[in-house]
Amino acid sequence: MPRIYTLICILVLLYPSSSHAQLTITYPQNRSIFQRDNTNKAFVYIGGNYAGCMDRFEARFIPRVDGQGLATEWTTIQDAPQGGIISGKLEVTGGWYTLEVRGIRNETVQAISTVDRVGVGEVFLVAGQSNATGGDGIPTGPRASDDRVNSVDFQNIINGAIPTYSSTRLPCVDFVHMEESTKSAPFGNYAWYWGAFGDSIVKNQNVPVLIFNSGWTATGAFNWKQSIDTSATTLSAYGYEFPKGLPFGHLRLAINNYIAQQGCRAVLWMQGETDNFVNRSREDYRNDLREVIQASRDLSGKSKLAWVVARTSRFPVESVPRNWQPVIDAQNDIIGLPTPVSGFALSDVFSGPETDSYFGPQYRFDNIHFSGEGLLKIAQLWGNSLTPSFFSTESTPYLATPPPSVTVTCGGANTVSLNAPSGWTVYQWVDGSCNTILNANQQWVTGAGTYRLKVKDSFNNVVFSPTVVVPELSELLVNSQSNSPITSNSDIRLTASSGDACSYLWSGPQGFSSTLASPTIPIASTENAGQYQVTVTDTYGCQAQSSVNISVIEQLQSAKSGNWASPDTWTCNCIPTLGTDVILYNGHTVIIDGANVSAKSLQFNGGSLQFSNNGNLATNISN
Repeated sequence: MPRIYTLICILVLLYPSSSHAQLTITYPQNRSIFQRDNTNKAFVYIGGNYAGCMDRFEARFIPRVDGQGLATEWTTIQDAPQGGIISGKLEVTGGWYTLEVRGIRNETVQAISTVDRVGVGEVFLVAGQSNATGGDGIPTGPRASDDRVNSVDFQNIINGAIPTYSSTRLPCVDFVHMEESTKSAPFGNYAWYWGAFGDSIVKNQNVPVLIFNSGWTATGAFNWKQSIDTSATTLSAYGYEFPKGLPFGHLRLAINNYIAQQGCRAVLWMQGETDNFVNRSREDYRNDLREVIQASRDLSGKSKLAWVVARTSRFPVESVPRNWQPVIDAQNDIIGLPTPVSGFALSDVFSGPETDSYFGPQYRFDNIHFSGEGLLKIAQLWGNSLTPSFFSTESTPYLATPPPSVTVTCGGANTVSLNAPSGWTVYQWVDGSCNTILNANQQWVTGAGTYRLKVKDSFNNVVFSPTVVVPELSELLVNSQSNSPITSNSDIRLTASSGDACSYLWSGPQGFSSTLASPTIPIASTENAGQYQVTVTDTYGCQAQSSVNISVIEQLQSAKSGNWASPDTWTCNCIPTLGTDVILYNGHTVIIDGANVSAKSLQFNGGSLQFSNNGNLATNISN
């Protein structure tokens, strides 16, 4: 029992304030995954809020399971933080981690915050029709068995209706493990076979996977092309009129929003059945898909955004299932198979699985849609098509855009100024919904609340800052005191106190300066007399000032009879030192009782001096 008690005491001493909510990490969010580069690394940006005063912040990444990443040591990510804002980054190897951040003050850990799951790995965006996303009552596939397969659970259907591209408002992201029912944003229906696909990538690459899905049932390549214009409508081969700017708009929304913030390895295209149904020619399909791919790059500024195109076309025509070679040929043309042809092939387009040979009830329950064993087979085919060289050298991943670093400074009158960095086209300060715009300026003076900065570049790519929490603010106050008056050759002792101050700066005569809250000036003389001012600064940069006047006395007189060592014996209410001349006035008897005292000189003006208990006085006595 004594050993256990000792250990508990040590932990408390090491982490004295960890039980207090002084530090909160808001970025990255739990289960967020960032695209790695081809050397298996990525910078993970870290943001959050803190209360009180900190000297620096340190962070480390710890693999959740041995072998699923490389741990980092405690590393300083921010020195001299201000404004209650944490902002830093660490380079991390591909893996699945717990993130820990700690705040340090005076070389003591003040608070620790943890994000349970953070990944550096692979990010994919799915596009196509029903065999890319399921839906319409088609049974889904299994959940991902590995904890490292994740998505964002959102489908762009509001109150039963699908909004147009221009009217879509994506909510704040919430990363989740891919369960059977997970609707992978922005328009996925459920896991389909992408949970199993994610498992295969995790197994092969040993990194976590994040999957988005913009697929839409019954769409043809011509629907995707025709809806590149955000004001255009397109009619499906089955008579459905898509909302303006869709289905392509969901792909665009995903690239401009989710991919901008998380990065991306590739778009996975699984489509061709509808174009079989309407007998599209090789040339038409090729032109349509080329334009869709090019638009995805042009409208995001990602000129080398990788696409992986499945060769798929099988569909019943007049109740007879068939493959459609013109579509397959067009898909191969864009990939560059068997050899690239100028004007046909696009760069950075790779071959996905060939799916038309998998049919029959073993794979497709209705001769169209994969089901049961078929879903697992397609997941395997997709996983196998992404070879080790695809990840290491062939494709060029786009990494996450760093979140804008907000600074918070004093705004005056219990407010703060929120300041956004330059270089963005649009600035919007939003609330917790990520859509309600509170202010549209680069700088905004505001009071208490919870905010995020939403910025856009010239391509309409959207990136959010970590959450900024501004507490209720009160006026910064400071109280200053001293031991004035003092006698010459004594020490000046200054004291300042302020409940919210993070720093102190004293100034005074003879060029005096100190950053201590309670500095001392030893062996002071009259040259040190005068006004001393202290300026205190809180974490937001707000300041308050206070001053004291210091009197340094070279000559003092007795005020009454009494003990030499008692301040009330003297007119200054202080005690003589080697730097003071002392006068004893008529009728005053001063006693030196068992003490060693001193004076520069001693003058008797009718007074007297007595010694008792071996008291001593160091001075030259004159009459």
